[in-house]
Amino acid sequence: MNNSIYRKGLAVVLIIALIVMASLGIKLSGKENEIKYTSSSEKTNNDTVTEPEEELSCIYVDIDGAVNVPGVYEFSEGDRVIDAIEKAGGLKDNAYTKNLNKARKLIDGEKIYIFEEGENISLDLYNAGNEGKININTASKDKLMSLPGIGEVYAQRIIDYRSRKFFSSIEEIKEVQGIGEKIFEKIKDSITIE
Repeated sequence: MNNSIYRKGLAVVLIIALIVMASLGIKLSGKENEIKYTSSSEKTNNDTVTEPEEELSCIYVDIDGAVNVPGVYEFSEGDRVIDAIEKAGGLKDNAYTKNLNKARKLIDGEKIYIFEEGENISLDLYNAGNEGKININTASKDKLMSLPGIGEVYAQRIIDYRSRKFFSSIEEIKEVQGIGEKIFEKIKDSITIE
């Protein structure tokens, strides 16, 4: 009989020990997760752990027109037009934004002009003072098609190219697929980037 009581007692002790060990295991596994997710700047084992900082390039954008504080501002690559608007103090009450893509990524060196209600909304405003030359960074598709040798397909390719990166020189137009030296010679006196 003592042997039977001893076995039952041993079984109860073992079950209790298993329960205690299981609950400790759960608590310890939770602490492992806490340790895993601690800040990288905290000290661990007397060593300072630091992560390399991502280097973001600075870009500069000129925002003008119907914003509260027009000017040239510094941004990080990947910032968007809406970020430029916010940095320029927001839009004026009479801002016309139907032609504005606020989600577009900013391009270094670009100028964003936000029209006011009733203002002559024409991209040809940017061409004023260029003696009738067509600005390949801002001209409409129809305006580009008025250039010799530039049809609808080439005009669309120019627009697609400048949506990724503005032209920094008129010679850069030769990087657009299909526009080579022959076409460039025909249009070089009729185009500008300013």
